Order: sequence, then structure tokens, then C-alpha cells
Amino acid sequence: MNFYLLAGAAILIILSLTAAYYLIKLHKAQKVQAQAIVDGQQAWLAKQQEIAQDIRFIANAMLQGQCEITEGSLRLIPLMNRFHQDLPFKADFARLLQHQQACSEMPINKAYKALSRKEQFKLDKQRFNLEAKNKDAILKEAKLLLNFRFDDSLIH
Repeated sequence: MNFYLLAGAAILIILSLTAAYYLIKLHKAQKVQAQAIVDGQQAWLAKQQEIAQDIRFIANAMLQGQCEITEGSLRLIPLMNRFHQDLPFKADFARLLQHQQACSEMPINKAYKALSRKEQFKLDKQRFNLEAKNKDAILKEAKLLLNFRFDDSLIH
């Protein structure tokens, strides 16, 4: 009888130690997971701040005349989309998006250089007309971007 009691007690101790071991292991895994979540959130916030800085930099360059309207819109819309997928579609930035979409299919770099002079002239004329038509509205929107509070809650 004592043997069974001792065996039962030994089994209970072994099971308790095993359970304690796995509870400690689970607790450590939960701490590691929680830290990974915090690290991920901090990295995401840092990236969002970097994107917001880039947006402001390009908007300021447009306002200072250091960046053409077309180049700025082609660069801003993807950045705005990376910040938040709905940001480029806010009514405040409608002309910027419209201009970017109108110019996104225009050839650039090597593709532009491969065009004949006549085709380049025609394309430049089309781009210049779009820029003239949209310049004031786009610069107004660029100014809004300079002062925009890049806070995710404002987008919704």
C-alpha cells in the first residue's frame, strides 16, 4: 500500500514539475511574442514617419519650384498610398491624383529618349498643357500636404 502511495506521489510530482516547466516555457514565449509585437509596431510607426517626411519633402520641393508638378505627382501618389491606401483618394488631393493618373502612362527616361523628336515634342506639349491646367490646384494640394497631420485616425 505504501508503495502505491509513494508511486502515486512520485507521478504527481513528476506531472506537476512537467506542467510547471511548460507553463514557464509558455510564459517566456508569450513575453517574446509580446516584445516582437511591440518591436513590429515601433518599426511600422518609424516607417510611417519616414514616409510622411518624404511626402512633405516632395511637396515642399514642388512649392519651391525645385520639382516639376508632374514629377512630384508621380512620386507623391505612391508614397501617399504607402502611408495609407485611402489617402490619395481623399477629396483634398483629387487634382494631384488626377494629374498623376493622366501622366502615369507617359514614357520616361529611356522610353522617352527612344521617341522621335516629333513624338517628344507632342508629349511635352501634352504634359505642359496638363501642368498649366493643374498647377494652381496641385500646388494648393501640395501646401495641404506640408501641413497635413499624418495621423492614421484622420484618414478614416
